[in-house]
Amino acid sequence: MEAPPFKERFMRVWEFEDNKAAPADLVREQDFILRVRRMQRHGSPSLVLNFALSAIEPLAKNAKDREAVHKKLQAVAQASSGVFYEMSNGDVFIVWERAGDARIMASRSIDNAMPEYAEMADKFLLTYRMPENYALLRERTNYYVDLAHSVAVLRGDTDKVDESSGHLTAKNVDQIDHLLNEIDVRKYGRTQTMYKDKGGVWEPIAEEYFISFEDLRRERFPKVEVVRSEHFFFAICARLDQRLLTLLTDSYDSIAGRRINLNLSIATITGSIFAQFVRRIPKNAREAIAFEIHRADILQDFSLTLSAIEIIRREGFKVFIDSVTPNMTPYVNFEKFPVDGIKVNASKDRVLQFEDPIVRKAVEALPKEKLMFFRCDNEKALTIGRNMGVKFFQGWMVDDLAKGVRKT
Repeated sequence: MEAPPFKERFMRVWEFEDNKAAPADLVREQDFILRVRRMQRHGSPSLVLNFALSAIEPLAKNAKDREAVHKKLQAVAQASSGVFYEMSNGDVFIVWERAGDARIMASRSIDNAMPEYAEMADKFLLTYRMPENYALLRERTNYYVDLAHSVAVLRGDTDKVDESSGHLTAKNVDQIDHLLNEIDVRKYGRTQTMYKDKGGVWEPIAEEYFISFEDLRRERFPKVEVVRSEHFFFAICARLDQRLLTLLTDSYDSIAGRRINLNLSIATITGSIFAQFVRRIPKNAREAIAFEIHRADILQDFSLTLSAIEIIRREGFKVFIDSVTPNMTPYVNFEKFPVDGIKVNASKDRVLQFEDPIVRKAVEALPKEKLMFFRCDNEKALTIGRNMGVKFFQGWMVDDLAKGVRKT
């Protein structure tokens, strides 16, 4: 099949000028980039198939099976005058110059190399025609460059995470990522209820499921500082969210019939983890599940965010924008996003921002049926929210009120 546009728009760009070499540790990706540039310069019609084997869980987990598929795809390429390119993560490109029908070449490749996965070809196969699809193919190639570069940077030594100290670095992130593969993260699983305020009566409306990074950090790598390393912190959070999604896919019965919210990074949406979760959840049960997209993803790329929202809603789930700070609201039209909820941070560190009349006006303009104050850990959060007409709240202070531990 031809590459769906929305898949391509999710690929982060890692562009190199034509007169510069890619990093030395990206030999496979650099070699393919040179081939793509050469095809573009010559302008001759070519066919490129991208086999994203990492999207097939059994192949992603089993190197031996993946290598067997590689050998079969290599044989197909050789027999049909194609050129085989393996990426650092195990995905494959095959290039045919002056090739014929894309469907025939795709079917021949899949039937010979991995017939058992033929029915899920739309999950792992992307098709490009050169030179007309050059921009899309370069963007896809840049994705692999970005991925390989990240892995190359992260790999370094085998020091244990709990021996690390100081600010988060790429090295720490790699160590933590390895740790997450070795430990049972379920012990760090947490939930927090979201409520609707009915005149002081707190009606539970959903539960947010998450893995507590702070508890994990405190127990496993207490010397690592995360406050000033937001980029790496988000990378770890995304990994934790993926682990939770995998756990819930394997144990759907534990959440069946419940209204829950889950954090989700945009990068996860195009991967196999999200696809597997979607397949596991019955269509008639998806409306009860909402995915929360962090505002950092929105600021990075509006178009990617809109595409992500489109995918999530099309699959039948709800969407929330998470972690909006009050002082962002005058500058970003959050009400224009087709989402079901907008979560505004009302913690004691943020609540003073509501004193700015411009900020207050912008928050008040958000649709009340979508607006939720979260991280409510102070009385002002509740007072200001109620004065604004906010009906939905989340935070430990609200938990105490709902349990009768505190009184308003």
